[in-house]
Amino acid sequence: MGEILQARADQRAINITLNSFGTPLNEPSMRQTDRKRLYPSIGFLYPAGTDKLANAADEASLGSAIQPFPVYRDIWTVHQNESIDDRSIDDAFYEREVQMLELAFESQMHFAIYYAYIKLKEQEIRNLVWISECIVQQQKDEINKFVPCFSHAAPWRTN
Repeated sequence: MGEILQARADQRAINITLNSFGTPLNEPSMRQTDRKRLYPSIGFLYPAGTDKLANAADEASLGSAIQPFPVYRDIWTVHQNESIDDRSIDDAFYEREVQMLELAFESQMHFAIYYAYIKLKEQEIRNLVWISECIVQQQKDEINKFVPCFSHAAPWRTN
């Protein structure tokens, strides 16, 4: 459970930094005061990684701040190849989260399965909304671009 919550906190910290570019939160005086207060005080990035994120002024410095963390380095690569790969950084975070939530069912004697069940149901709803929107907008070639839950074809199971 703690690992899932830490990964969610890191996702939030990276998204706060990424979304602050081009806003007043990215001004040097605001980075250390207002933006730094928005970061969670848990996570794999905390405290050294979030300090680096607080000092990130552009996407290149954000990439170098998360470079020491292999999981986030891979997710950042997805973000950099977004125009080629047609997957966003949010898709990569959702895939990782679904993988971790599915693994929560492998353990015993903890409350993470209840949290995972709810979060996987939310992902199923996101998938259904995505499919419905593709049908309504007649984008049938985009229909398969959702994050599958408990699928044998999931990217982390095809190794």
